[in-house]
Amino acid sequence: MSLIPEPLSLAERDRRWNLARTLMQAERLEALIVYGDREAAAPANFSPDCYFTNDRPGSIVVFVGDEAPRVHTFASLMVADHIQAALRGDLQWVPPEQLFVGKTGRDVGVWLASRKLDGARIGVIGLEPYPPFYFDGALPARTMQGLSEALPRSEFVPVYRPFFQRASIKSEEELGLVRYAAHIGEAMSETLRATARPGVSEAELVAAVTSTCFSMGGYTAEILLGSGPDYVGWGPPAWQYRAQRPRVLREGDVVLSEIFALYGMLETQHQAAVAIGDVHTDILRAAEVARESYEAGLAALRVGNTFGDLVDAMEAPLLASGGWHVHPLVHSINPYGPVGFGTAPGIESLPEAAAYQQLSRLPTVGRELPLQAGMCFAFEPNCAFGRHLANIGGTVIVGEHEGVALNENSTRLMHAHA
Repeated sequence: MSLIPEPLSLAERDRRWNLARTLMQAERLEALIVYGDREAAAPANFSPDCYFTNDRPGSIVVFVGDEAPRVHTFASLMVADHIQAALRGDLQWVPPEQLFVGKTGRDVGVWLASRKLDGARIGVIGLEPYPPFYFDGALPARTMQGLSEALPRSEFVPVYRPFFQRASIKSEEELGLVRYAAHIGEAMSETLRATARPGVSEAELVAAVTSTCFSMGGYTAEILLGSGPDYVGWGPPAWQYRAQRPRVLREGDVVLSEIFALYGMLETQHQAAVAIGDVHTDILRAAEVARESYEAGLAALRVGNTFGDLVDAMEAPLLASGGWHVHPLVHSINPYGPVGFGTAPGIESLPEAAAYQQLSRLPTVGRELPLQAGMCFAFEPNCAFGRHLANIGGTVIVGEHEGVALNENSTRLMHAHA
């Protein structure tokens, strides 16, 4: 898997546009509004606009009937990019006459009103919760206000769930991009292992890992990473948002990460963990539990099961061990949707957590979802004993009889060179 895949074809474009039209028919919609968040809003970027445009993120896409979608972009910068792509001879999905500057609810609403759609039933992708960051939906209140004022008699219907049910089943063209993204992520994970050693800073780790991604033609906007002999946090390194020096690795540390590798806006995730020298035995024990959870998930990620069945299977080793966990065990990607936190204890297990007055547990979302071949999931089983945490995992595709794993090195605790 060393060759970069070919660009997505016009046949793939037509497949996706027809998906929007069948969704509209099934939900009895006269129009469909697809909101896309700004570019570089990662991880977990909300970009269904790109699904339909195969272009720069940050637009509102509007479907009416069988017409080509109209794209309302955030600035003329995208028009300049569109012109440049045409001059280069790039394959583009959206013709110039369908691209408009003005990413506001008023702009979209006024145009729909001019099409005599005030009073219509209009679907919106962007109103519903989108864990882990958009619990109130991604579409801004002002955008919704502009739509409502321009179309006061219309009914706006949230339709992310039926969109997910259709778009989550990837085509062969899409799976080719996912596999290449996983290939990039595998290389990024190996770079993390090869770079981690005493005396190296977390900043040097991040620089090496991101360099690997970009050198292979991939994209990544953020790496979640932490280190120490007893690390229990989860998120971007603190020195990226707080003015402090990056931590320097020491003998006996574990480096825990979540690596995001994207190609063609299709994403893979890699929970790369590296032990530096002799780490605490509870870290080794936690890594063994996480691996048991990973293997149980592979066996359960098959047609005929539900997402709830998958979560239960992955949680069983964690529950049996008596450990706790800090982040989800599994969630969908391409696009995001179901999230599996399970019922095992969380950060409240630590005595230090008693100082915090409200620790709300995040629920499992989408237990009832039937697993279908071609869906993509990020496996991220994690387990902690006391303040000793380990996580592993990678990207897996639903198979007819078991999950199809796209990664190897990040699915076990890796060890740095002596």
